[in-house]
Amino acid sequence: MLPEWTSQQRNALQLMGIPVWQTKSATAPVFYYRLGPLYLQGAVELPVSLPGWINDLSLYFEQRPVAVKAPVQTPGLCFNYTDWLAKPLSTEQKKTLWLQLQNEDREY
Repeated sequence: MLPEWTSQQRNALQLMGIPVWQTKSATAPVFYYRLGPLYLQGAVELPVSLPGWINDLSLYFEQRPVAVKAPVQTPGLCFNYTDWLAKPLSTEQKKTLWLQLQNEDREY
């Protein structure tokens, strides 16, 4: 923990040419995974025991998600899974996801 300097101490440090260090606010980490043509991103790592909808995608693409570095550009198929880890996907969310996947398959 860095000390809190009084204004008098800051002035003294400045006169002596000693820089005063300030804390930086850290940005929250973002985790990226690749699953077939999909990029998955989230604020937490994927659990070892994957949620059912990711298992379904893994079966569809015949592979498991692989941790990757952040892509240079945001890919067309990039999903934020953070909100989807705590509870199962709704029927509407599943339909939307599968429709996007079907449309992407047609483009290849």
